[in-house]
Amino acid sequence: MRRLIIMLLGLITLTGCDKVMEVVNKQQANGKAIGAACRHSGRALEDCYRRNIRIPKADIFAGWKEMNEYMQQKKIDVIAPPEDEPAPAEKKVEKTDASEEKPADAEKTGH
Repeated sequence: MRRLIIMLLGLITLTGCDKVMEVVNKQQANGKAIGAACRHSGRALEDCYRRNIRIPKADIFAGWKEMNEYMQQKKIDVIAPPEDEPAPAEKKVEKTDASEEKPADAEKTGH
């Protein structure tokens, strides 16, 4: 009886391993897709790494390399990426005299 319980517990714990591998495979596929897109757009590999800090460099490189080989075989030209937009300038909010004044009720209550 003990042996059966131990085997069932072991079986139950091992069923969760598939979910972990599924997540890892999705992350690798995401990294490969990012690397391939960087190569197709003509971005340098270092730029790809810098833009995608959270993605493992090995996955980005694998996708970049696969796309490079594919582009050479099919003689595909690089598609230039759109220019990076500059960071939007912060809008300055001007304070009016009314916003700086304390309400009359606040002065009376001491708040």
